[in-house]
Amino acid sequence: MIRMLTIAAAIAAVFLGGCASSSITRLAKNRAVVSTSAAPVCRTTGAESVANQMAAIATIQAGYQRFVVVGFGSENNTRLVTTGPSYANTTGTFNRVGNTVYGTANTTYGGQTTFVAGSNNAQMEVVMLNPQDPGFEQGLDAKASLGPEWQKKVNEGINNCF
Repeated sequence: MIRMLTIAAAIAAVFLGGCASSSITRLAKNRAVVSTSAAPVCRTTGAESVANQMAAIATIQAGYQRFVVVGFGSENNTRLVTTGPSYANTTGTFNRVGNTVYGTANTTYGGQTTFVAGSNNAQMEVVMLNPQDPGFEQGLDAKASLGPEWQKKVNEGINNCF
């Protein structure tokens, strides 16, 4: 059982290498909206985390040091989908007693597939700040938000919620 879980986790890691995507829309010189869509396995918290990191990247790329979140929203659009059966097999038995026939029939359906579809989404509006801007002290430090490998994340972007 543990071996099967390990194999399933390895397969999931291969397929989920790019489980999130984001876009950044500039609203003004120091204002942007980050929109993120993530795979169902990421849940809304994963989409929110990617959006936060992408806001930090947008801040650094625009030449700012900190950002303040001024608007935020997330949604879960995931659903469980079951396909219809692809075959049916009917068997039956009967007995005749005089002029009456008694019987039973049993139909088995198969070939159904169940999977999770949809996405988790997050949108974040940010105001980007430099030291001379009002509210700079309350802002989130963009480099600190990305961690010690911030430069790598700025260069490569974030496409994974893990």
